[in-house]
Amino acid sequence: MDKWQEARNYRQIRNENGDVTAYIIRVDDVDVEVSAEIYRAYSNAERRERYVRENIEAGRVLSLEKLLEDNVSLSDLNVNEHQSAEDDMIDMVNMADERKLEHRLASALTELDGEEMALINALFFERIPAREYAKRLGVHLNTVQYRRDRVLKKLKQKIFEKNL
Repeated sequence: MDKWQEARNYRQIRNENGDVTAYIIRVDDVDVEVSAEIYRAYSNAERRERYVRENIEAGRVLSLEKLLEDNVSLSDLNVNEHQSAEDDMIDMVNMADERKLEHRLASALTELDGEEMALINALFFERIPAREYAKRLGVHLNTVQYRRDRVLKKLKQKIFEKNL
């Protein structure tokens, strides 16, 4: 086994069939099980770091300044910008938060009475203007707007009270 393999702080756990059952990264002398996605990002970053270190030691590093002086673009080298692993994780957490809020909204909508649900359905799902909806009900526009604001406030309270 190469020296770098002995020194690395990540590994895959495999079963008797050779299938990967867990991905482990050692952090502060503690083994932490991570997802395959995080494992790949971590191992790729470590691999890039090792590659750069080996090339520096061999004196084979291209500097960005030298490439710019020689009018070589990054696209000529097939270098693409990628979002960082941290940004990927932030996006995943944000998506999970959005899904939780969507679930809470759906749950809160089921708690509305028939008149409230009809109002929300008409104004937001069917996109009927408040003025037209008021005419259909035979009430003033201000009445529909007041009811809408009251229902939205109620939904907001139900969504965020479950968050506490």
